Amino acid sequence: MSQEERLLFLLLREVLWHSHEELPVSLSEEDATRLFAKAEKQAVSGLVIEALTRNNVGLPQEKIFEAVGLLEQIKAQSWHVNRGIIALHNILSAKGINYATIKGQIVASYYPTPLLRLSGDIDFYLSHEKFEVGLNVIKTGWGVDAEIHGSEKHADFRYGGNIYEAHFVLTDLLGKERNEYFRNAVDSDEGTAVIIDGHEIRTLTPTLHVLYVFLHLWYHLMALGVGLRQFCDLAVMMRGNFNESHNVNLDELRAHLKVLGMERVWKACGSILVDCLGLLEEEVGYCLTGTDRKYGKRIFDIVMYRGNMGHHNKLGGFHGGKHKAEAIGIKLAHFVKFYSLSPSYTRKWLWHEVVRRNKA
Repeated sequence: MSQEERLLFLLLREVLWHSHEELPVSLSEEDATRLFAKAEKQAVSGLVIEALTRNNVGLPQEKIFEAVGLLEQIKAQSWHVNRGIIALHNILSAKGINYATIKGQIVASYYPTPLLRLSGDIDFYLSHEKFEVGLNVIKTGWGVDAEIHGSEKHADFRYGGNIYEAHFVLTDLLGKERNEYFRNAVDSDEGTAVIIDGHEIRTLTPTLHVLYVFLHLWYHLMALGVGLRQFCDLAVMMRGNFNESHNVNLDELRAHLKVLGMERVWKACGSILVDCLGLLEEEVGYCLTGTDRKYGKRIFDIVMYRGNMGHHNKLGGFHGGKHKAEAIGIKLAHFVKFYSLSPSYTRKWLWHEVVRRNKA
């Protein structure tokens, strides 16, 4: 781990847990520039800037202005997404439609300062039985066009400056029996609520939600990459910042992971939560081995090199033949690196990502 990376993780631990580790008194313009760039690459700019300002780490004046402006921008974006989540809650609840908002601002509510987590799309789940009804309520009430495209598992639409994704399948890469197991777990979940700006927003129970956040992280890491933001999400959910009813049940989580064949993947990711972000092994739910950390190092290298959603260090851009060829190459490399962690999942994932998606 480089000195820059050590500082980045030091700041993340400070802002997440108030770790009281020794921070630098000040940063030079060159060091601050590199730190800001790395934080942006990992989608954790708000967290890093908050750690710097709260601990009075000296910055060049130009960087102070940049930090203040960026922090206000992140907070304003999160506030706007919160408004969109509340609007979704209002329109579905008024018609008695059961839903679960997932990821995003729900996870942000676990952070010490929720508005500092970089926000994105608004994802929510409707069961197969309720999907068409719920989507029609939104289409009629908001006057939006929301259609399912091709073999996708969701419909997307825009409203009020926000992007929404309405999911009716949360994963289909676990194999037939395991997919059914996960779907039944989600559909039978009693759900819970978190408070966002005074509104009770429905979501999955913590154990099932962290399981889905993990599966979503792994899907994208295998595809191209993810940023540290996704690992911070797992960390705050596993440690929990609520009362006991909002904490993960480790026995239930381990049982789910075993059935889904994802225990070794979880432990490899867990090594990053422990060794870099400061969780205890008991909070991850497993005793970690040297093998877990070996695969964790492979994951760490991808995260630090490719950044948030794998958008960095791409030679072929984001569109066209070069992008397609490069993406296939990255996916095949990840298949080889991580196949042994979950062979069944990885074979299914390869078929979906490389074969089915690239059929002529």
